[in-house]
Amino acid sequence: MDRIARVRSESGFYHVVSRGNNKRPIFSDDVDRHRFLKLLQDCCAQYDINIIAWCLMSNHVHLLLEDLHGQLSEAMKRLLGGYAAYFNARTGRIGHLFQGRFSSRAIDTDAYLLECVRYIHNNPANAHVAPADIYPWSSYREYMSEANITATGLILDMLDGPEGFSRFVADRDACTYCFGGTRAMSDEDARRIARAIARQRGIDLALIKDMSHARRVDLALAMEDAGLMQRQIAEAIGTSKASVARMLKLRQR
Repeated sequence: MDRIARVRSESGFYHVVSRGNNKRPIFSDDVDRHRFLKLLQDCCAQYDINIIAWCLMSNHVHLLLEDLHGQLSEAMKRLLGGYAAYFNARTGRIGHLFQGRFSSRAIDTDAYLLECVRYIHNNPANAHVAPADIYPWSSYREYMSEANITATGLILDMLDGPEGFSRFVADRDACTYCFGGTRAMSDEDARRIARAIARQRGIDLALIKDMSHARRVDLALAMEDAGLMQRQIAEAIGTSKASVARMLKLRQR
């Protein structure tokens, strides 16, 4: 079967995620993490790719990359293949380290670029591991002090420097972004995003049944844009899935 072609980003920005096979850890210690980052830096330099943000979790990695010349697939193949060979040799394991191809999402607006940066740095907090400003294995510290492998200039300019970046990331309840890849959005992420979308509009979801139909339609459309399924939208705005389907059809008129 032919592989589905990746969606190409007009801006060149991609949110990339690679997961351990069967959810297994891909790092055994900090030596492995340092090796991965060195390979990431080398591969991105070779293919003229800018590293905008990154976060290493126990069994997956998040990367926000700017692919200037359409070389993302080649760079990731070299990175993941090289790291897997290293990790298997060091640990004595055999077989695939990563779960199939890496997943990617094209990022084509400034708003989504910033939300992606916030989401990546809050991944440890959302996983109940550590707050973004404490977790050591992300690009957060590079944004707050001297950058090493991360091209921080663009985002810092957009957020008025390190202090603005810190405030933006800390407001994780406002994040309306979630990376689903090929998987459906989890109900936990859907509820988080639904609350953030309502908050942007000054709406308390606990009082949604008292809202006008027009405001509920606006919420439903925004939630669909954010990737929520109709069932998840229905739960968030307190109506049936059939009602949500009718609301979403209004977009097509």
